[in-house]
Amino acid sequence: MDRRFSRIVLAVAALALLPALAAVAQGVGLGVAAGLALPQGDTADIASTDWQSSFNWGFYVNIPIVSALHLTPSSELYKFGSQNATDMALAFKFIVPLPRLELYGGFVPGFTAVTDLVAPHVGLLAGFSMPLVSNLDLFVQGKYKWLFQGSENMRVLHMNAGVLFNF
Repeated sequence: MDRRFSRIVLAVAALALLPALAAVAQGVGLGVAAGLALPQGDTADIASTDWQSSFNWGFYVNIPIVSALHLTPSSELYKFGSQNATDMALAFKFIVPLPRLELYGGFVPGFTAVTDLVAPHVGLLAGFSMPLVSNLDLFVQGKYKWLFQGSENMRVLHMNAGVLFNF
C-alpha cells in the first residue's frame, strides 16, 4: 500500500509540473513589430501632438517563466512631434492559452528617453499571439502607458503587430 501511494504522489507531482515543462519546451522568442504611437497630453519638456500618430517599431524578447506567465523585455522607437523617443520596458504578461491562439494581458513598467530626458512610465497591455508556421508566431497588441515627469504626466497608446521567432 505504501509503494502504491508513493507512485500516485509522484504521478500527481509530474502532472502538476507539466505546465512548467511546457513553458520550458516552448523556449525563448525574439520578435520585431511595427505600428502606431498616439501621445496625449504634454509635460514641461515633452511637447505632445495630442493623438497625432507616429510610426512605432521595436524589438521584443519573450521569456516563458511558466506556461501562464511570460516576461517580455522590449525596446520601442517612435516620435513626439519632432522629438525622438525610445521606450525600454519589461512586460509581465499573463497568458490565457486557447487552441491555436494565446490571449494575454499584463503590466508594463519601464523608462522612456526623449532627447536628454529619461522618465519612468507604467502601462497596461493586451493582445494575442497565434502560430503562423512551426516556430514563427504572429502577434498583435495594444499598450496604454502613463509617462511621468515631475508632477506632470502624459499618456501614450501603442498599437503594434509583428512576428516572433521561437527557439
